Amino acid sequence: MSTPALRRPATPARPAWWRTLRAGTLAQQYASASLLVLLASLLIVGWWVGVQIQEGVVHRTAAATSLYVENFIVTQVQELNHTERLYPRHIQGIEKLLASTPLGREIVGIKVWGPGGRVVYGEHAGQVFPVKDEQARAWRGEVVSHITVPDDEENEDMRAQYPRLIETYTPIRLEGSDRVLAVAEFYQNVQQLDREVRWAQARSWVVVTLVIIVTYLILSGLVRRGSLTIEGQRAELDAHVQHLETLLHQNHELHERVQRAASRTVAMNERFLRRVASDLHDGPAQELSHALLRLDTLLHAVPADQRPALERDVTAIERALASALTEMRTLARDLRLPDLDHLSVQDVVARAVRDHVRRTETPVDLNVDAPPTLTSVPVSVKMAAFRIVQESLTNAYKHAGGREQHVHVRNDDDCVVLEVSDGGNGLNWTGASTPQHLGLAGMRERAESLGGTFEVTCRGGSGTLIRARLPLAPEDPDA
Repeated sequence: MSTPALRRPATPARPAWWRTLRAGTLAQQYASASLLVLLASLLIVGWWVGVQIQEGVVHRTAAATSLYVENFIVTQVQELNHTERLYPRHIQGIEKLLASTPLGREIVGIKVWGPGGRVVYGEHAGQVFPVKDEQARAWRGEVVSHITVPDDEENEDMRAQYPRLIETYTPIRLEGSDRVLAVAEFYQNVQQLDREVRWAQARSWVVVTLVIIVTYLILSGLVRRGSLTIEGQRAELDAHVQHLETLLHQNHELHERVQRAASRTVAMNERFLRRVASDLHDGPAQELSHALLRLDTLLHAVPADQRPALERDVTAIERALASALTEMRTLARDLRLPDLDHLSVQDVVARAVRDHVRRTETPVDLNVDAPPTLTSVPVSVKMAAFRIVQESLTNAYKHAGGREQHVHVRNDDDCVVLEVSDGGNGLNWTGASTPQHLGLAGMRERAESLGGTFEVTCRGGSGTLIRARLPLAPEDPDA
């Protein structure tokens, strides 16, 4: 039973306004975001300032009124120190003061509370009602005021006429003492107060709005300047990066062209060497062979009595010509590469090893550790591999006497690695400019012309290790 593939949850699509905001510049993003933040701040600050203004006006008005109320009726309620109710003359005195003074015209209702929630003056006088928290605070000496809806049981008569009133509780103290005798509860009309509050709130809204606008403009201007600077620098950086990318692309193309040219040069050199080998074999070598045959004919054409005098010279000439012919044939054989087109890298290396073993009669340990992918590589790589192995084994034979000759072929990513080692004393190679090291320089040039690497490790008494890395790049069709 196959396990169903786990599918990642789809990312929810962003709204259009979010995509538009993200697509803008830094200044545009800041202008949009800060506008929303400042508008929210404007609403919050404006509302808070309005509430503070309303509370301040209410408390200020209530404090002034409570001071007048206390001064007017304090003498009328002193008898509550001895009794639980007011005498009629004191009640009339309170009503006269409220009726004949400007304070009385501002107050739409008043009650005087005695201890225990008993009404000692006002409507429902003599009745007892539950003590509210505001009244309890006034009994403790505080002046408490707030805007309220007269929905209490004792305020049924004012509810229909006044939907909103300022309710104030003020303590009435015993003269010459801090002891509270009674609590005066009075109500004021809020119409005039509402006008003052609205006017004060309107001015505060104007001030807060102006401050927010000025702040927004200043910050937006600063951010816009910074955004323009950043955009300019970003444009310059993008242009610089684009220029560098163009140069890098051109450099890469030039590098590839150089490698292709070097690869073609190697192939041309090999073709030239093959033609030279053919010319040597078909030209000078044939002429030398013909000269040897002519010497034998000339020797027999000389009279018998003169042969002993010439035989020694002819023999020396024949020996020299035979040696030259052998060297020329060897040179032609070394210059001429075998047909490598249909061989794999493994076969190319094995062919170079077999030629070396046949020529020098010394053993070579061949270790091929390459996958089948090395069977299809460019001919230029095969040529370089053959020449490097051939020259390395020749050096091993010349400088190490053919001792412990090893050849290792392996694949490393997209490269073929050739390692040739011997058991000699090691080469003292300090450069490639001396005649005895021209072969090493040629191997290095072959490897590097294909984009590979070449290194020689002298192991100080333990022989020499030559390692070459040749890239398995596809052959250029124009090569």
